[in-house]
Amino acid sequence: MRFPDDIWPDPTDRQLVDDLVSMFVDTPIILTDKLTNSLWFSDPAEELFGERAEAIVNRVAYSLLGFEDREKQPVRLVSALLGEDDPWRGVVHLPVAEGTRLAFVEASAICRDGVFVCGVLRFSPQENANP
Repeated sequence: MRFPDDIWPDPTDRQLVDDLVSMFVDTPIILTDKLTNSLWFSDPAEELFGERAEAIVNRVAYSLLGFEDREKQPVRLVSALLGEDDPWRGVVHLPVAEGTRLAFVEASAICRDGVFVCGVLRFSPQENANP
């Protein structure tokens, strides 16, 4: 996997991210920054959302997960994405190209030596679970 150097300028950080993404090559994954803005979408994540990454990158994670505003999202979700808490898991209503779709998501973070590298949203779509 090749990430733009400006996202993770430190080669060690970039390798940590690459190692994680390589383990889940067929899984929809979104990587976020320390403000929970989306930085990168895997190809399966583009398929899940029905849009190219360029159209949805830089959106705040909670809006990608169907929460209208930050106050309505689970409190632990952001702390998990920032590496301040254990991973958060739950079912969310994804706003996708064709409407809304239920998906199981796990929010966690990659940290190195206690320093945040990126947040990770990993999805498992719930087939036939459209509301």
